[in-house]
Amino acid sequence: IMGNTYTSLSTHDPNDLLVGRDRQPMKKSATFGGSTLPLLRPAIHSDSITALAVVRPGMVITGSRDKTLALNNVDTGECVTKWTGHDGEVTKLAYENTVGNHFVLSGSRDQSIKLWQFHSREAQRTFEGHSLGVTGLANINENSFVSGSRDTTLKIWDVESTKRSVRSAQVNRNLVTHITFSLPCNIIAQSSEDKEVKLWDPRNLELVAQLPRKNHIQMYCEFIDDKLLASSSNGFNGYGCEISIWDIRTRKLLRELRGHEGSVPCVAGLTQQVTLKKLLMSVSMDRSIRIWNIEDGGKLRGLIHRCSLLSFFLPKGNT
Repeated sequence: IMGNTYTSLSTHDPNDLLVGRDRQPMKKSATFGGSTLPLLRPAIHSDSITALAVVRPGMVITGSRDKTLALNNVDTGECVTKWTGHDGEVTKLAYENTVGNHFVLSGSRDQSIKLWQFHSREAQRTFEGHSLGVTGLANINENSFVSGSRDTTLKIWDVESTKRSVRSAQVNRNLVTHITFSLPCNIIAQSSEDKEVKLWDPRNLELVAQLPRKNHIQMYCEFIDDKLLASSSNGFNGYGCEISIWDIRTRKLLRELRGHEGSVPCVAGLTQQVTLKKLLMSVSMDRSIRIWNIEDGGKLRGLIHRCSLLSFFLPKGNT
């Protein structure tokens, strides 16, 4: 539980302590202060937020087109610490918290990946090897991660070594848009501008399967559970803009979820707490947030935002 003087993260890593100048008393959340109105604060970033990663409920890391990352207390709206070092837009984030290993990874249009820890504002390591911007990033375990790029390659890296990637694979026209990893399935899934979703073996980075090609660029992919995978399409005025639900075992398309009028850059699976129904949340460039019933494809709820939505992240657990 987070107190009013947040100075460290609940991990076993001695490097999780914030630097001294960042240890400032945190104001109480409006949620517990008797107020029903949100706190209004200056924007943390000077440009659009393009990537999110949850540290724990109430603490979120943001990456931005302004080339910076920030650790944010979403209850109070305050920035706990901010990292600078990239020469281009921060495109992807990944957070790892295991016993003795606690870090943030950021991918950028500057073609690099950087590793950060909470005790310092300086990057601890920089991983270089891609020839174009990094557009996919996912942890495999506490010692390795996978990255993808518009240079059509995927690379697996050792967290402790920055000399070169451990493995690399390339597929023609495979401009990576997103990467995700499933521990139960031990599979890497990757979406691409070639309109396909590809499955990879993390042990040797061999291509396991190419799911049937769609009619539009696949912007994002996410494992719903150990049987289902969701991918989302770009589009305009309702043409394209669909979410595809795939059976990982048979590699077949189960259904499409339609209703968005713009490109869908992000989706995430969730479970309804009472009924245990499998649901899916999506955000779109049409400014809407939608919740879907995966089993029948029905739309359960929709919300309209004042501007286009690029990213969101749900903490693990039920909703």
